[in-house]
Amino acid sequence: MAKFNPNDFLECHVNDSVNVMKSIKSAFPWISEIRENFWELLFYSVILHDIGKCSMGFQKNGAKGKIWRYRHEILSTAFAQFLDFTEEERNLVALSILTHHKYLSDALLPVPTKAEKFVWDAYLDRVGELLENSDYIEEVFVPKIPYWEIYAFRRALGKFRLSNNWKEKIKEYDFDELLNWYDHNWEKYKEELIFLKGLLNACDHLSSAGETSIRLLPFIADAVSLRIPREGWRPLQKQANQIKGNLLLRAPTGYGKTECALLWSDANSHSTKKGISSRIFYVLPYKASINAMYDRMLEYFKSPELVGVLHSSSSYYLYASNFEYKRLSSLYQKIFTPLKITTPFQIMKAFFGVGFFEMTLSELKNALLIFDEIHAYEPNILGIILAMLEMLKEYKTKALIMSATLPEFIEKLFVELLNPEKREIPEEEANKFTRHRVKIVDGNIEENIDNFASKFKKEVLTPALIACNTVDRAIETYRQLKSFGYSVMLLHSRFAYGDREILEKKLRGNLENYDFVVATQVVEVSLDISFKTILSEPAPLDALIQRFGRVNRHGWRHNKIADVYVLDKGSENDKKVYKPYNVVEESIKILDELNGEALKEPLIPDLVSEAYTKVRGKLLKDIEKYKNMALGLFKSLQPLKKTESEEKFYEMFKGLEVIPRVYYEKAIEAIEKGKGIEIHRYLVPVPYWKYFALQNKFGDVFYYDSKHKIIVANLKYDHELGLLDEIEEDIEII
Repeated sequence: MAKFNPNDFLECHVNDSVNVMKSIKSAFPWISEIRENFWELLFYSVILHDIGKCSMGFQKNGAKGKIWRYRHEILSTAFAQFLDFTEEERNLVALSILTHHKYLSDALLPVPTKAEKFVWDAYLDRVGELLENSDYIEEVFVPKIPYWEIYAFRRALGKFRLSNNWKEKIKEYDFDELLNWYDHNWEKYKEELIFLKGLLNACDHLSSAGETSIRLLPFIADAVSLRIPREGWRPLQKQANQIKGNLLLRAPTGYGKTECALLWSDANSHSTKKGISSRIFYVLPYKASINAMYDRMLEYFKSPELVGVLHSSSSYYLYASNFEYKRLSSLYQKIFTPLKITTPFQIMKAFFGVGFFEMTLSELKNALLIFDEIHAYEPNILGIILAMLEMLKEYKTKALIMSATLPEFIEKLFVELLNPEKREIPEEEANKFTRHRVKIVDGNIEENIDNFASKFKKEVLTPALIACNTVDRAIETYRQLKSFGYSVMLLHSRFAYGDREILEKKLRGNLENYDFVVATQVVEVSLDISFKTILSEPAPLDALIQRFGRVNRHGWRHNKIADVYVLDKGSENDKKVYKPYNVVEESIKILDELNGEALKEPLIPDLVSEAYTKVRGKLLKDIEKYKNMALGLFKSLQPLKKTESEEKFYEMFKGLEVIPRVYYEKAIEAIEKGKGIEIHRYLVPVPYWKYFALQNKFGDVFYYDSKHKIIVANLKYDHELGLLDEIEEDIEII
């Protein structure tokens, strides 16, 4: 047996793995650029990777439902010596097999060396258990290899030859020599090691998941034309479908950038008779926009096997959407789905050596990367993205960079790196998308909310959006509007995910039931809703334009211009949100000059660039610093080894998710019923600065439940307001 519960025979598992390999070989012809006989090396890695499971110890323990306390891949590795390859090629196969579960740096179950008698004796004991099934290896398994060769290559290769004294040779296999060879040669054979291990993992994991092939995407242009007839494609969409190579695209919200991206992918992808095999990564900055894009792509390609969603809580999203969340979440992390909607962090993991990073790197070769909303990232993330794109040049990866509001000096960084074709809509066409007239308002939101609420209501400008910069200010404003008797919804980042999901559904389906929606930055992206007007606190110009994008979204169809109101004063806490804050001040100055005038769409790129003029030097310096730091880490990354970079990755991006005290019992109940996935419903994200501020204000209000591995917040939580800066006093404190 290869697996138990459910049972799977070794020959069946190997056969399924060979099927997966054959589908990858057919779909990814460019992999053979790495080495002329790469597929042969991978084939024998696949054939031999689990042969160590023939050990009687593995078989007996598995049959009893117990874990065998040894690494079967160590026994499998010793069989690489019987391959009729050069020494270096045998070592490449051996290393991919040896590390297909554990990295070389794993100290708990080390690779056996003769220098450590206890470890070597344990190896010899396990070899003894393996040889108890030597007749199976000689008479059943090995005779099948020629048939697998013919199936995969249409000819017998005859490269595996089990010698007469093979039992003695297995006992004497020199792991020290193998590891010594790796230490001296890993840089020379870095690419072979990455792709052999990465694709062996893919074959093994997919076959274990019951799959026998990877999926191909239907022809993209055909899928787009079913929804938008070719004669209805916009000029930029038609151009995107003709451009081969990197592309930088500027177009206003509502133009159809997503279709531009799909049609560019169509022009740059590798096609077979069965469909498109190139892997496409559609990269977005926020979970909400990723989830919305996933739903949109499913409308084009229909099957969740063809479109994947990948972010830190995508499993819960699939679960809440009634998909096969366990199966799909697992498959989306493998080389299975041709189109993945994801955050940049999921791709970054590979470069920081996180998880099965070789598998992700293997999938990125000749892939297509689409970066939508590229303006939304902080300098550290932009620097890392630029470093990744520089590394991926060697992988012949192509990139499309899209934005409506990218500052010119950041655009220049991508132009210098990628040398892309550049496309933007002509000024005359862009003018048709002008939908907003800017009006600057003196004072802050507290001084103005009463007057503007009555004005919007009186002039039938509801539903209106009230955009705040901080959660605390949003809660205050919501309470004020409620006290005036209006119908109001509050939306911000400090709601439990389950409650926020309910709020967003209400917003999409029942917007007309509300006079006002008070929201923070969460409203800047993803929600395909249209308000009649907005009153916004001051923010950087690109953020304001994203907020304006929620107003009069389809006004361009009827040449309608809507007024958008921006306050010239915010709150003191805004400086924690927007650094450096003078970008906000410059943005207000620029908009003040346009006060009462239409915000013409062709002017937006130049206006955004102007807002960043004073901080341009500092931002460029920061981006360059992070890019160089990331490049240093990426270049030092060793295949087959777990590195310190993994810890650095999590240090850079870790945040806190807490469970409010009011949800604690429900969370424990979910865990004890085996529905741990439902915990996500009760989690509230808390930024580190807020966490420490609350600790300073109230003392130990956060409690770590080590048994269930959750952080509980002894703070008030309200379904309408979210997590509050108030101690929970009505129920027992943990």
